[in-house]
Amino acid sequence: MIDLEWLRSFAAIYRLGTVSSAAGARYLTQPAVSQHLAALEAAIGQPLFGRTPRRMVPTERGKELYSRVAQSLDTLERVLRRPDGAAPEKPIVRVGSPQEYFYETALPRLAGATCRLWVEFGPTPELLERLERGELDLVIATQRLSTRGIEYGKAADERFILVGSPEKMRFGGRRPRPADLDQVERWLAGLDWISYGVELPIVRRFWQEVFHRRPEIRPVLVIPSLHAILKAVELGYGVSLLPDYLCRGALSAGRLRELWKPPMPVANELWFAFRKTDRHREEILRLRERLTGR
Repeated sequence: MIDLEWLRSFAAIYRLGTVSSAAGARYLTQPAVSQHLAALEAAIGQPLFGRTPRRMVPTERGKELYSRVAQSLDTLERVLRRPDGAAPEKPIVRVGSPQEYFYETALPRLAGATCRLWVEFGPTPELLERLERGELDLVIATQRLSTRGIEYGKAADERFILVGSPEKMRFGGRRPRPADLDQVERWLAGLDWISYGVELPIVRRFWQEVFHRRPEIRPVLVIPSLHAILKAVELGYGVSLLPDYLCRGALSAGRLRELWKPPMPVANELWFAFRKTDRHREEILRLRERLTGR
């Protein structure tokens, strides 16, 4: 007969990736969690994880078992009470996100969440790889990449705004007619640019969508932080493209101004990414509702 505690430890290892993390989340010792897993594997007759130096990788049998028991375990956790009558432990959800979006948009919306959140930042491809490996549970992604076992849901749209400092930037020459794209391109190419990376990730996309060619500019400042770019633009280092959620306050306060609006907004879709086996997991569903306001 399979013990419920074995399954709870199994699910914790699956979600957190290591025995030590699972033990910490369950307030148990590592040997106790290891014994639970060993007993469960012996009862089933098959290994549920492959052991590597850094993490526990679920086998196909482990993935199948998790998909069958995860929702039932989550439901049970919500109704169980400890002997002293206290509420059950809050489940942990590991979230990966772009740092700026999480700070500006996600964090205020997640206040009062009914689960514990472990948040990590990084580029979307790296976060999706970690999601696939079972090291994260939910990713706010700036790209929808084809990844086995991963499901996506629309999170939001972000619009990029061309901004500069109204006080400290000095633009030479006459400003172009907004409708004359050739004039606008020449004018923009002559400005000092601040970029997230030397490959001009956001600027390049803007240029290709608006002017249908690659930009021929050399940034005066490269900073891999949108918050730092925002500050640099306010200080007059140059111009840049920033997502609307990040620069809205500075625009309203007059610290920035929108330099030019392209004929069609340059926008990007944000996605929720989660494992297909977790599509009905209660904590994931509730976090998505909070983040979208729906």
